Amino acid sequence: MSISGWLRKRKEKRREKTILRYKKHIKSKFGQGEDRQRAVHFFEELGGKQGHLGLLERFMVNVDQSIRDEEEKENVFRILVGFGAEVVPAIEDYLNRKDAAIVPVTWPLKVLDAVTEPKEAVGVVVRALEQMGTTYAREPERKVLLVSQLAEYDDPRVVPALIPCLRDHRDEVQLEVLSALAKNADEAARESVLELLVDEETPLRLRVSITDILQKLGWPVKGYRRRVEEALPDGMHVDRSGRIKGRWIQASSEE
Repeated sequence: MSISGWLRKRKEKRREKTILRYKKHIKSKFGQGEDRQRAVHFFEELGGKQGHLGLLERFMVNVDQSIRDEEEKENVFRILVGFGAEVVPAIEDYLNRKDAAIVPVTWPLKVLDAVTEPKEAVGVVVRALEQMGTTYAREPERKVLLVSQLAEYDDPRVVPALIPCLRDHRDEVQLEVLSALAKNADEAARESVLELLVDEETPLRLRVSITDILQKLGWPVKGYRRRVEEALPDGMHVDRSGRIKGRWIQASSEE
């Protein structure tokens, strides 16, 4: 290796160590606020994808002093938004990192929404959900927030991306998906929703939510009538028009 090549490699290693050190400082929950601010300044000056990823690390932790925590995150939010759409690749990497199941996404999604057009934002969120799949996740909050964000967009890719999530292994996610589909009101999801309703493994509270949504949307149970009637919670029925009517008896007794 030439001297210039050796020097370049040495410089790169020192740079990597510096980046790692500042990443540690920027998400130090119990460290000094000044150390976190120096790290923020470092990554702001660094710029590029490495700088953007470094800044996103601040959203990984909550500092005990809630007011200070909010102020610091607001500052990082403003810095990232100032970079514009060039931060999108870093946000996508952040959303799809190996420890993604425990990665807080509220602030990164706010940045994404602020720097992109809805068309691009939908693509990022859809890819993140596809990457996660429907397997069991110990912490479902991230999926819930991604689904909630996706529901805010008026885009033809939204419903097709949400439908597979109906079969997620966490009912918290399933409930959020049902809420999102109800908000979208696209009847393309009708059969998938009915399939979930008549599935013997679908828990009662989920079936109750499904029937509530089907009533509100006025979607018929055509093709599923017999199976739906068998799966309906007590107090509900299918009328002559093929639509679910009534109210869960247990819900009334709890009031």
